[in-house]
Amino acid sequence: MKKVNNQKRRDIILIGLLFILLGGTFVLFNMLAFKDDAAMAHVYYGNSTDPIVSIDFTKQTVEKFYDQEVPSTFTSTFPMIDENQQTITLLGDYTINGVRQIVVIQYNFERRSVQIIQEESPNNICSREGESTGWPLICLPNRIRVEFVTNQGDFTV
Repeated sequence: MKKVNNQKRRDIILIGLLFILLGGTFVLFNMLAFKDDAAMAHVYYGNSTDPIVSIDFTKQTVEKFYDQEVPSTFTSTFPMIDENQQTITLLGDYTINGVRQIVVIQYNFERRSVQIIQEESPNNICSREGESTGWPLICLPNRIRVEFVTNQGDFTV
């Protein structure tokens, strides 16, 4: 009987230490990862490795690199950049009744942040991610992602 109690106690201590170790690793990662201010944010569409739009927080500029292919039912070209509202509107891949839905991304030069403020998807997870200053934002099934760059120089070996 004593052997069983000692084994349970060891198991509880081992599980407790494991939780403390994992919790400490999580806290340390959150404190150290993405600590630097973002210099740029790149917005990607689909599986492209080239950004469709780049937001330069140091120069406070937004640059569009190419237009999205848009169905003939739309009269506008995408992405649309509104510098007054500080928004970028893209056409996502998620469809409702055969119509592709828009994704609106808001940026803030002062806070060096990006936030998806409007989108349609089954659970609207993208717009619930909140404002990000370094964490990537991924909007599925619209196939739009935002990645941050902390400095202008790339480290290459």
